[in-house]
Amino acid sequence: MPEIVRNIFEQYVKERFDLKDCIAVNNGTSALIAPLWSMDLQPGDEVITTPFTYIATTNAIIIAGGKPVFVDIDPSTFLIDTNKIEAAITKNTKAILPVHLYGRICDMENINKIAIKHNLTVIEDTAQAFGATTYDNKYAGMMSDVGTFSFYKTKNISTFEGGMICIPKNSKLNSKKIRSICNQGQVGKYNHEYIGFNFRLAEPLCLMALEQMKLHMTGVRAELGLRGPDQGHYPKVVYDQPIYKKLGITGKCPIAENTARLIQEKYCV
Repeated sequence: MPEIVRNIFEQYVKERFDLKDCIAVNNGTSALIAPLWSMDLQPGDEVITTPFTYIATTNAIIIAGGKPVFVDIDPSTFLIDTNKIEAAITKNTKAILPVHLYGRICDMENINKIAIKHNLTVIEDTAQAFGATTYDNKYAGMMSDVGTFSFYKTKNISTFEGGMICIPKNSKLNSKKIRSICNQGQVGKYNHEYIGFNFRLAEPLCLMALEQMKLHMTGVRAELGLRGPDQGHYPKVVYDQPIYKKLGITGKCPIAENTARLIQEKYCV
């Protein structure tokens, strides 16, 4: 009985966006961790991403056992520069994790081409771009192996805390495994095949998200892009955070570093 609302919400999203599966989770960080965890990353396995993002993106990679490798941004969009991705690929690279920032969509066509060429998984961090579409009406977070979303209070769909995982029909990832990881690794009652977590989104919050999607999508899309550098996001690249320095996680992305410095000087004084 308690899971009825969650099931209705997940089914609604699955049908509306023609997905293999949709999993409602308790926050955007959990949404990132679960698919990364499902990949069974081994020590030394690398995930390419941007340093110009909230730390949750790279924390998820580290928690899942991977090593973040940073690629610089395009100064005109603040998004990962897809022309620099291939140079960062090594024999240890397992995935690319682009971040759609400020309602703007990364060049997914190029990213997917690179991923296919090198047999890599693509996970889209879409915490700041729910409802954003490309020129040919493809939705952010639904153009790769998996898209992750946040329903935090600052997002254009908000349940105060929450998120979801969207798995397209052509995904190479195991959607049943990802769903199981979000429910303590359970596959059938009291049968646990994986190490997992309680990432489930509470029923009342599922209802909040469902009503917003059903009734207010025009307003939801209108809010895209309201978050930006002029609000102080982000005054520091993630590898400059004290904990990452302590862990020896480094990067060399001068454009991202300079962008963050300018934001720090202009908006965070």
